[in-house]
Amino acid sequence: MFSKPYNFMSFWGVKIGIDLSWIFIAILLTWSLAAGYFPYYYPSLSSSTYLLMGLIGMLGLFGCILLHEMGHALVAKYYKLPISQIILFVFGGVAQIKQEPKSARAEVLMAIAGPIVSVVLVLLMFYLTLLGVYVGWPVQVTGITSYLAMINTVILVFNLLPAFPLDGGHIFRGLLWGWTQNFAWATKIATRVGSGFGFFLIFLGIFFFIAGNLIGGIWLAILGLFLRGAALASQTQFYVGEALHGEKVIKFMQQHPIAVSPNVTIKEFVEMYVYQSHHHIYPVTDAENLVGYVGLNEVKSVPMDKWETTSVRQVMVPFSKLQKVSTETSALDALQLMQKGEASTLFVVDGTRLLGILTAQDLFKTISLKLELESAARR
Repeated sequence: MFSKPYNFMSFWGVKIGIDLSWIFIAILLTWSLAAGYFPYYYPSLSSSTYLLMGLIGMLGLFGCILLHEMGHALVAKYYKLPISQIILFVFGGVAQIKQEPKSARAEVLMAIAGPIVSVVLVLLMFYLTLLGVYVGWPVQVTGITSYLAMINTVILVFNLLPAFPLDGGHIFRGLLWGWTQNFAWATKIATRVGSGFGFFLIFLGIFFFIAGNLIGGIWLAILGLFLRGAALASQTQFYVGEALHGEKVIKFMQQHPIAVSPNVTIKEFVEMYVYQSHHHIYPVTDAENLVGYVGLNEVKSVPMDKWETTSVRQVMVPFSKLQKVSTETSALDALQLMQKGEASTLFVVDGTRLLGILTAQDLFKTISLKLELESAARR
């Protein structure tokens, strides 16, 4: 869903980052507020005033979304669920919680915490607007508080729709889970509803587009695509987690991988290894001890006329920079490590001794086979 976020602060032990897509929406929102919303409702102000109001309105929404996500995060921390970070992106924000809640009660309370924060924000902004009008605050101030009361109401209502992975979808799943005591079934139903609602928004966007509301139609369609994709991704994530639950790296790793001596030349490496076995990454070992890895990127960094005089040792990625795990590492932890890092290959070691390698393909091949066999067995 995201590019690598920029973490700009930490609050109550929770990292807060911004996805590049949020920068795009921040600029678009500031412009739309300054050029459209505020001039329409508050005419006769200067262009610089509208721009300032747009900027403050955008930052206010930024803060409200952040507080909404912190509501989720704090309840998650109360239930001792590990939180990776909060990421602000094009459609708002998300608190990345590494584990599923352990009970239906935790699911519902964690999901409803964000909307409760939004309710408080709506009431606060509405009160400040009334107070400002009563005591005579400048229209620039009451205009911003009125906008924040309105936009938080929209966020609240939309978020409470029972479409997973919206907050309402998590509440819906928690209620189904509590009713049936079947987390897998509740997840299946909630994600299907979320996917269906995404389809509905896509078709509604197409209808708006045909009816002449071009901008509204495009945004509804994009939102529907996002919601459907997020629902399917959540379903896949759940099945992956179920398939890897309790499993160790040793079950999935490739034992006895093809290793390269650090003393061979690049030319020998290409001709004897790359052209023969067609892999992209090769561990580099010296007397069974892992000293690094070499791959196509390292080869491409060397001009061809220097392949005969350049050794693998000179271009390899050193041991200290490798992503390493043990045979007893949880397979789910290994997958999360791959998703966090830039490399999709983990090296399984005992100290410095190479025991095997693990790739995302190794994990997903086994998961795919497991799900296919279990699905056939349930028919």
